Amino acid sequence: MNDRRWACALCISLAVLLFAPPACAKLLQLLVDPSATEIVATVDEPFARIRGTASGSFQVITGEIDGDPADPVKTGHIDLVINATTYQSDSAHRDQSVLRDTLETRFYPIIKFVSTRIEDLKWDAPSVIGGATIVGNLTLHGVTREIRVPISATLSTDGRFSADGDVQFDCTDFNITPPHALFGALKAGRIVDLNFRVIAAPRDAPASTPAPQQ
Repeated sequence: MNDRRWACALCISLAVLLFAPPACAKLLQLLVDPSATEIVATVDEPFARIRGTASGSFQVITGEIDGDPADPVKTGHIDLVINATTYQSDSAHRDQSVLRDTLETRFYPIIKFVSTRIEDLKWDAPSVIGGATIVGNLTLHGVTREIRVPISATLSTDGRFSADGDVQFDCTDFNITPPHALFGALKAGRIVDLNFRVIAAPRDAPASTPAPQQ
């Protein structure tokens, strides 16, 4: 009986790390919940030793996570579309500058990530907690480059999936000029720290209700 329970737990954990709750169907699909998903980009401010960092959030448009739980490494796939025009920080002046001059959203309104493979698949608690490295192509500012995104993931009792991660990249790799101040004399940092929490659920699950504003 213990062997049977162990085999069952292992099967379930693989399904979780594929970003899908256990199910009988071979191909599983989850939809990303835009209202619950959070994506925040942080960079050093110009003259960072005094001014610190600046953070701004983006809103997801759509996202899908799918694959075969019997072979998550080969079949797992993630597709995420982000609205670049929704960048919002604590400064209206910064928002305008980033949208107009840095991201040039009039030309490049969409940010997209499409996974190509899953690596370092592991689990810490069967059917509850796991982790992996998601490798894929990030299209930003009209440039597509491969990035590696380590994540940790959990599955709630209602079948909703949560993945948290943090990845850094050089914005100049995407032909992005860092924001600047004092007529270009002081530039913000080139390294973007992208922190995220992606929430997804089965296609037929009801969407979450955003928390009321305080």
